[in-house]
Amino acid sequence: MRLYFFVLFVCLSATLPAQKYGNPALGQDVPLQLQFDTVIQVSNRYRERGSEFRVVRREYLDNFMQNVSDSLSQYPREIERLEEEKAALQQQIDATASEVSDRDATIAELNEERDSVSLLGMQFDKGTYSLIMWALVIGLLVALLVALASTRIAAASSTELKCERDKLAEELEQSRKSRLTVEQDLRRQLQDEINRRNA
Repeated sequence: MRLYFFVLFVCLSATLPAQKYGNPALGQDVPLQLQFDTVIQVSNRYRERGSEFRVVRREYLDNFMQNVSDSLSQYPREIERLEEEKAALQQQIDATASEVSDRDATIAELNEERDSVSLLGMQFDKGTYSLIMWALVIGLLVALLVALASTRIAAASSTELKCERDKLAEELEQSRKSRLTVEQDLRRQLQDEINRRNA
């Protein structure tokens, strides 16, 4: 009895792969190489004169050849799609190259602006601008020295003004003292008046 079950199990397991695969060339999303390997795997073998042969069903071969034909017919469409994609990418590359050249021109223009200075609406090189600015600084220093010299000359002749200033300062001090005295008298009178009203 055990032998019977064992033989039945072996027979069923031997026929299962063939039944499981069915027509291996009917797989839609299976690569061609895998379909071919599966067709060879499920085919029957026989030997003749030391050579091994495979007996493949005609239906499997026809379906496999149809799949090969379908795959080959898709390649021109795929090539066309890739060519269109290549053309689109080339356009993007050309547009990007144009943008890069525009940016390079802008960078060169900005570098030129950076290396020059605008003074009174005119563009000067930085060296020329520096020379002009130092000339102006030196000119202003000379004018300052001339002004200081003339101030010293004016200070020497201003002794009379100093005397008048001293007189005016003395008069101002006397005026301030008299004003302070008047102010103190007015405060006393105001306080006396406040005290009378409160009393």
